[in-house]
Amino acid sequence: MLLADFLEFDELPPPEIIWFERLWLSTLVLSVIITIMMFDWSMSRVGPWGAAFLTAARFGGSFLIMFMCTRRRSNLVRWMIAIPFNITILAYDLVRLPQMLERSPVLWFVVLRLVLTFAATYLLFAPRSRVWFGTGLQLEEQ
Repeated sequence: MLLADFLEFDELPPPEIIWFERLWLSTLVLSVIITIMMFDWSMSRVGPWGAAFLTAARFGGSFLIMFMCTRRRSNLVRWMIAIPFNITILAYDLVRLPQMLERSPVLWFVVLRLVLTFAATYLLFAPRSRVWFGTGLQLEEQ
């Protein structure tokens, strides 16, 4: 499978899907900032190589599930984002809460990232998005 296969839509998506990708990418930018600010905590848990590997896997996985969801219109991945992915992100942030409270700027970035993540997830289940994924009632064309 070529990278170009992931970079193009099979069919023009509704605006909600475009906004989902923008919000998702914004959450990844915020995640980079959070990761930089909390990397010492991650290294104290799993060492420098483990922290680097887990960070790379987390970001690579986030890009992959976004592309699988929007470019391949995968309902399975859409539900994976909605339930297990969001629960994992929330649990990961709760585990690090004591350290984030000590670093107040990090906490604000985390809260903003969570809001954007949940907003992006909501857009995957908007009426036009459900139709585009083939799981909703067809909207009447005007």
